[in-house]
Amino acid sequence: MKHLLKSDYQDFMIIITFFLFWISIQFGEVIEDTIAYVFVLSLGIIHGANDLTILQKKKIEKKRFGKSLFTYLLIILFCMVIYWIFPFTAMLIFILLSAYHFGEQHLEKKLIPLGKLKRWVYIIYGLFIFSLLFHENISDVNNILSNLTSVEINLTLVKYTLIVSSSVLLLLPVYSYFKDITLALNYFKEVLYLLVLFLVFKTGSLIFGFAVYFVFWHSIPSIADQIHYLFGANDKRSITKYFQTAFFYWILSIVGLVVSYYALDTKFFNTVLFLILFAVTAPHTWVMKRMKE
Repeated sequence: MKHLLKSDYQDFMIIITFFLFWISIQFGEVIEDTIAYVFVLSLGIIHGANDLTILQKKKIEKKRFGKSLFTYLLIILFCMVIYWIFPFTAMLIFILLSAYHFGEQHLEKKLIPLGKLKRWVYIIYGLFIFSLLFHENISDVNNILSNLTSVEINLTLVKYTLIVSSSVLLLLPVYSYFKDITLALNYFKEVLYLLVLFLVFKTGSLIFGFAVYFVFWHSIPSIADQIHYLFGANDKRSITKYFQTAFFYWILSIVGLVVSYYALDTKFFNTVLFLILFAVTAPHTWVMKRMKE
């Protein structure tokens, strides 16, 4: 695990993405989704399990843990209320928050010269990832949306989002050239990474494609940043401490999901699952933003 958290992680990421692309070609949807759920329920959940520990760290530095905890819980309550009143609006907020969060994790250290503009680029990058995934799996996306919100999205809207977001990203080097700023982006590598990711999205199931990005492109790099923030290093001892700290919250989440799965019918379980994801993603995004300040 230790070598995965070093600066050469992106090289490993592209190799594992190629391997998972091969998996998506060789095996059917059942095996793909099983692999996906294992990834998401392990590293995917763990990467957000230390939010309160990070807030506790902020308490040591700024003596405001009580206020931060109250804000964290208030965000969760707000998300739950929004979903029960306006489910489709909640879905849109979830996508926008996730888009920002994905973009921040992937690009934050690469777009420093852009200043406040980089936050918009985070959202655009994340929307590009979502629109690429949705475009290749639109029927599965609409099956989930119709169950959760009784609304479906039009493929044309997804195409326009994909075209606009990709166009903006392609204009980044032009903008940086005319503004005479240097971004820490290897454009050739970034395009290559996204091309491989597109192949996974195209050949794999919706759940599998999402899991590949969520776990290997987002969660593991996020875990590395969190470990360094909490313990000051990414050595074996720090990694062990991180997982020990996260274990209680992780096992609590798994038990809750298992109980919900057997206690609820499929449609209501999917609703509860999304509600949990939404209610956790929003405060987690806020915590990560505070951590990076």
